[in-house]
Amino acid sequence: MNIALLSIIALLLAIVIGVTKRVNMGIIALALTFLLATLFFDVSAFGLKKARDLYVQGWPMKIFFMMMAAMLMFSFANANGTIKLLAEKITYASGKKSKLLPWAFFMTTFTLTALGADLSVAAFVLPVAMMAGEKMNLHPIMLSVMTIGGALAGGASPVCIVGIVGSGLALEYGVSTYLPIWFAQMTTVFIEVIFVYFFFKGHKSVNAELEGFEKPEPFSKKQIMTMLIIGLALASVIFLKMDLAMSAFMAAAVMLLFNVADEKEALQNVSWNVLLLVGGVGVLVFTIKTVGGIDLISNALSSIMTEHTAVPIMSALGASMSFFASATGVVMPTLFPTAVDLSANMSGTVQPIQFMQGILAGSMGATPYSPLSALGAMAMATLPPSVDKEKHFSKMMLVAVINIFYVALLASTGIFNLFL
Repeated sequence: MNIALLSIIALLLAIVIGVTKRVNMGIIALALTFLLATLFFDVSAFGLKKARDLYVQGWPMKIFFMMMAAMLMFSFANANGTIKLLAEKITYASGKKSKLLPWAFFMTTFTLTALGADLSVAAFVLPVAMMAGEKMNLHPIMLSVMTIGGALAGGASPVCIVGIVGSGLALEYGVSTYLPIWFAQMTTVFIEVIFVYFFFKGHKSVNAELEGFEKPEPFSKKQIMTMLIIGLALASVIFLKMDLAMSAFMAAAVMLLFNVADEKEALQNVSWNVLLLVGGVGVLVFTIKTVGGIDLISNALSSIMTEHTAVPIMSALGASMSFFASATGVVMPTLFPTAVDLSANMSGTVQPIQFMQGILAGSMGATPYSPLSALGAMAMATLPPSVDKEKHFSKMMLVAVINIFYVALLASTGIFNLFL
């Protein structure tokens, strides 16, 4: 069998096993890489000395290092309750104005993730959103989409995990400017939440008494110190152009020395499973690229694309893949490498950065609302007892499916080109 095709089948198999067996896809990807390199092809034919070189060269060390540093820094803020309390304070600040409340939830998750917090910050905000929404008679789908949407829009920032992966991959494949890619994804989310807000009549909601939602307690000294240290680290990256990983590790070391949170709890809060997922899939994708699989994918896609359908197709593909696989760990590492070849096959009429805009907009702006995803499942888990969970599940699935067509339609308008 063609080894390039076999490598692609291995990736699909890793996705299927990961989804159906609910196991870490990165570990499966590493195992399949080993099987490919030992049973199906000779690595020396591709310029490598030993099979383990696929692991050594394929492990996305730069992205992995930056992700681990950022996760470690914010894990201290999670461990001592800083992020949870900050989310509650921002929400409480909206007062009893129900028309503003959905936007308060959106801006809370957007601000926190844009500053570097993990997408899981939505897990702290969703319970508050659902409690307040029930008291103010706000539709749970609107609250779910707007709260998750804020996390998605901010979560692709250059200092958040998704943005770190996206900008790292973009740079690896010749695109040095990441902001237009992020702005395209933000635009996708912003238009979504605006539509949802008006569709579910958030603008017509009537103010109600928010009983039982007490004023959050003041920040402790350790929490204030945590925010100060993280703020200085982010400022050093933004204004002094310091390396993100080094700044984050330094911040983590300072917080450790000042004992702002329990060290063991902070380490447990690091998403090691995500790191392993990104690393393992990165090795398999490197293997696919080495044996010609990326070229095979690029040629297949370019055969059905035109100048006008290329980005919409890529957006829909990214959205569809993120239904079953992680945007950070699978979709972007798989599809970003095809952007250069696709652009070349189309004689440069569509630039690599345009493909990347579509990939990120689709994978991080369309289907993460699905209750099959981590954030969508969290929204389901925090629904008040008065909500019919089966109907809500079906409706949120419908939202995600509709968004596949929505993101393709949005891409076809050329609105992403405004950021180039």
